[in-house]
Amino acid sequence: MDTKKMDKEVVKEDLKWWMEDYGFFGEFYMQGDDSIEGYLEGKKQTLSERTISEVDGIIRLLDLKKGNRLMDCPCGYGRHSNELQYRGIDVVGCDINSVHLSKAKENAVKRDLSTDFKQKNMIELDYTGEFDAVINMFYSFGFFDTDEENFKVLKNFYNSLKQGGKFLMHTDVNISRIQSGKYKFDEERILTSGKSLRIIDVYDEETKKIYGKWTILGSDGKTETVDYAVRVYTKEEFTEMCHEAGFTKVTVYSDWEGTPYLEDAEDMIIIAEK
Repeated sequence: MDTKKMDKEVVKEDLKWWMEDYGFFGEFYMQGDDSIEGYLEGKKQTLSERTISEVDGIIRLLDLKKGNRLMDCPCGYGRHSNELQYRGIDVVGCDINSVHLSKAKENAVKRDLSTDFKQKNMIELDYTGEFDAVINMFYSFGFFDTDEENFKVLKNFYNSLKQGGKFLMHTDVNISRIQSGKYKFDEERILTSGKSLRIIDVYDEETKKIYGKWTILGSDGKTETVDYAVRVYTKEEFTEMCHEAGFTKVTVYSDWEGTPYLEDAEDMIIIAEK
């Protein structure tokens, strides 16, 4: 399939694809997220292995200490929140999706963790000076229709932090990688459920959004497809937004080991300090 010809209007702007009733997040997303090989080229990792290495990186890059208070937003089904809580961080996990929150709470109970999960929309957060750190993981910024709305989310994160606190934004969409032709616009992953996930993306230079779709294919031939659209920011755009929000220092990395930013990196991790 020529992904460049894929209809970039697959997600109508008046449909909030990130809301629970749209169907992307919830059971569909949790199943699609649980692949055998992960998403990084040449680095096969199960979901549990990814969680450990990502949380190791979060703690390293944010220089977290036991007892630090952290907000994970959106926290999804809580895999980072619960692992951070297990490591001694005081975690509040915020998400709008009740299915994700139910799974997160269930896993916290299984691990005897006191992670505090709350149902909140990130554009409506009202915390002030409460957290040592805020994390926004896995391509979870840019959900809203306008740059003004997305900036409001960033400002909410800024307001939530104590003075000297740090914000971490992680994405696996690096615009320079798209421009160099190295980005995977069409890929398949094998899921632990035995099904397969196909991800097709197209980047529109005019709207600066990724228009994509996930299709889960079962062994019985049945498929389920859900679309999405996310505004993607370059390193320079996001750095400028952080400074506009009030952050004083912004550092950009390529991976969880703390490699300085490289234009062909699959991940982009931004640390902004208040």
